[in-house]
Amino acid sequence: MQLNAFKRTLAMGAVWTVAMGGLLATSPAASGQEGVEPGLGNAYAQGIKVDPRSGRLSFGITYGMSLAGHQNTVAIAEARSADLGVIGVTLGGEGCDGGDPTLPKEDQPQPLVARSTEEGAGQEQVESENGVEKRVIATAEPLARSVATTAAAGEAAVLQIGASQSSTESGIIDGKRIARAVTEIGRVSLGGGQVVLKGLKWEAAYQTAPAEESTGSFTIEGIEVAGQALPIPEENPLAPLAEANAVLEPLGFRITPPTVRTESGIQFVDAMRISIIPSTTRESVLGPVFNAIQPVRESLFDAIIEADCSNAAYLTILDLVLGSVSGAGSLSLELGGVTATSDDIEFTSFLGSLGAPPSLPPLSSGGGSSPSLSSSGASSPSLSGGSSAPAGAAATTPPTTVAATTGAVAGDEQAIADIEPLSGSRGGALAGVGLGGLALLAALAAADRSQMRRAQRSTLMEVS
Repeated sequence: MQLNAFKRTLAMGAVWTVAMGGLLATSPAASGQEGVEPGLGNAYAQGIKVDPRSGRLSFGITYGMSLAGHQNTVAIAEARSADLGVIGVTLGGEGCDGGDPTLPKEDQPQPLVARSTEEGAGQEQVESENGVEKRVIATAEPLARSVATTAAAGEAAVLQIGASQSSTESGIIDGKRIARAVTEIGRVSLGGGQVVLKGLKWEAAYQTAPAEESTGSFTIEGIEVAGQALPIPEENPLAPLAEANAVLEPLGFRITPPTVRTESGIQFVDAMRISIIPSTTRESVLGPVFNAIQPVRESLFDAIIEADCSNAAYLTILDLVLGSVSGAGSLSLELGGVTATSDDIEFTSFLGSLGAPPSLPPLSSGGGSSPSLSSSGASSPSLSGGSSAPAGAAATTPPTTVAATTGAVAGDEQAIADIEPLSGSRGGALAGVGLGGLALLAALAAADRSQMRRAQRSTLMEVS
């Protein structure tokens, strides 16, 4: 009898239970392709970095950068021709006399950015800046892809670097949640061709669904010293670099090969570093020059700054460059370098908001319906992991590879790239529906109880 009195409440409770179950089963987060949750990911690739240092302070400028990242269904792709780093911040600050900056931020190289939340983001964007072609695309699949392609640069008599391409992608590709980064450099010539490196490639990939796996590798197709191609031993493929260094060190250069590592849930393939080191030959030539100009340097610089105090920024940069060559500082050139990471998104509770994800950094085409960043020209390198390379790459001996593969890698991610964390709320609407349903149930239960009590009092009065 009492259950019959509450049948309206019971019916409403059954409807509420079914409705809440449906809402929880069809969470606001997109399920991704083939049932894989989008999660989050980030990838970063750089082309070339010139890194003058004074003490431990770096004044590096990076040329040709690619970044791609996603969180849930929001994807961001970014390509940069150049990042001026500390020098850009200095030049973009207020002038020494309180006037305009020496080089305003809006006049410095600007990134090309595509966001999946913006209109037309699914269309590839292309632009050129400072000799770098930039391509970006972002969709709600989610998928972000970015490519930065640079032209050859340098002086053949000292150091010349061929065309390079930095490529990244992050999202759901072929039913996998994955982030990948690739940098390819066709050719590097040092000391007027005394040492030539051909077909350099850095690649990092981090997959976390449906299985977890991370891979990283550095390959080089050939090494020539004094015009002779060196044999590449399988047991130690980078051994010929020791012979290359024997030729370069008297000229004041040293090559440090890349390392492949996985740390804190991030796959790294470090840059190859070409450093300027102390050289008796160089110092015997440049030492007398620096000693001769030192007495007049201070008075000359003071006169230039007095004429226009904004010249101080340029003179500081000049000092850094000269200091790195003279031994007062250091100067190195970083080639390549990539990182990739991916992870699930954790939630605080089924009615709570999205837990704060870590800020993550920053590639091959997944095939299928995924947009392609390949240009229409035949010279555009493939990102599918094949043998194509930037213009200027020459096929010589089979590629030399230094690689590492790890499975089930877990840990806390750390900040790597300049992609803004994406914020949002998952619990507001769902919590409102649940609380509203509970309030309605309570009201119906109270009404049914009141009706039952009145019926009981009426029955007692009739019996008495």
